Amino acid sequence: MARTISFVKGKGSINHNNRDFIAKNVDASRTSMNVIYIQNPIEKAYEEIFGQAVADYNAKQKRNDRKISDYLTHVKQSKNNEKVFYENVVQIGKRDDTGILDKDGNISNEALLAKEILDEYARTFQERNPNLILFNAVLHMDEATPHLHLDYIPVAHGYKTGLSTRNSLSKGLQEMGIEPAKGKNDNETMHWQQREREFITNLCRERGFDIELLGIKRDDYSIPEYKAAMRAVDAAEAEIEILNQEKEEIESLFEKSENNVICNIEKISSQEKMLEDINKQIQEAESERHRRLNEYETIINAVESAEYEKQVIKLNSTEVKPLFGGEPVVKVPRNMFDKLIEKYKAAKTYEVMYESYYAKYTKQQSIIQHLEATVQDLTSKIKQFTSFIEAKGLVEAFKEFLNPPKVIEKVKDVRTKLSEYRKAKPKSTPAKKRDSWAR
Repeated sequence: MARTISFVKGKGSINHNNRDFIAKNVDASRTSMNVIYIQNPIEKAYEEIFGQAVADYNAKQKRNDRKISDYLTHVKQSKNNEKVFYENVVQIGKRDDTGILDKDGNISNEALLAKEILDEYARTFQERNPNLILFNAVLHMDEATPHLHLDYIPVAHGYKTGLSTRNSLSKGLQEMGIEPAKGKNDNETMHWQQREREFITNLCRERGFDIELLGIKRDDYSIPEYKAAMRAVDAAEAEIEILNQEKEEIESLFEKSENNVICNIEKISSQEKMLEDINKQIQEAESERHRRLNEYETIINAVESAEYEKQVIKLNSTEVKPLFGGEPVVKVPRNMFDKLIEKYKAAKTYEVMYESYYAKYTKQQSIIQHLEATVQDLTSKIKQFTSFIEAKGLVEAFKEFLNPPKVIEKVKDVRTKLSEYRKAKPKSTPAKKRDSWAR
């Protein structure tokens, strides 16, 4: 049976490729059959590829505003139409002739052979394409048909001005010996893809896979027309199937994001109520804290003035020797004795009150720390969902779904109350309790 070769520009969903989330079109029971060739964070890849060139360039600059602090961000913001990275999805056959599962639900021989071919193609890709640096490459066996996701950063060298090494697809391909573009419909990318198709076609034929394009009759075309028609039909048929898979992925991502965002909005609402309760408790605790600190300060002052009174009492006291032995007895005037008793009782009372306040304060601090950690966790999760949605180009649709005026207002309200709560929380711990309350 003749099969097609699909060599389609992918959407570049790294999270999907690496199975950071499982879409509806993925059979998780077969994910272990996938092959991971490289998973290098793009930030790290850019530093490894362009880090030295950026450092050399910045060293020559006398003005700080001309220096490049982050080349990845620089490419994102550039106006020369260069992409941060590119992706190609490579697939042999379609689900009706090279599907992973046969009619009995077992892994088909055709799928295993296709996996073997794709594996060799992936492992030799970097050697054939030294200017297309792979930073993420996986072979999927947990969807309908075996296929590769190859994500790469194009690199070109030898620039006389600016960075000596840059992100450039056209120049990078030319540096690999690919014929320069002759027109909009005859460019370096097309020439390179044709070369790659021919390479993988030979791999297929070496293993007994007959490769041809359906719907094309050689006699109806001249040689150039025939080649162009082959490319068009090949790409069209492949793209229909692959885009259908990506459509399922997007729908699954949207549904998951929708459910998770709703869940987190509910959690935020719950946390908002908790914030209000905690804020009220904090205000009460703060008021109590001021009252207790004032009382505590009164005691401290009393204790510090006790030294003077002790000297006065000492001058007015008389030591009396006991008639029958034992410890000496001190005789003091009655009014001074009454003052000593009052101060002793007051010190004990304030000590008990202080201990009670300190325990309550410690408990409040524990609640505040837990709440702050919860808010940070929810904020991190919302950022992850936002990244998923932005990566799929679903921002506007998602905004419409969420009814933005209400959500934005709610988020602003939560942030305002969180800010107020942080301002209101105690900024200092009580003074360390003295070892002794009276001398």
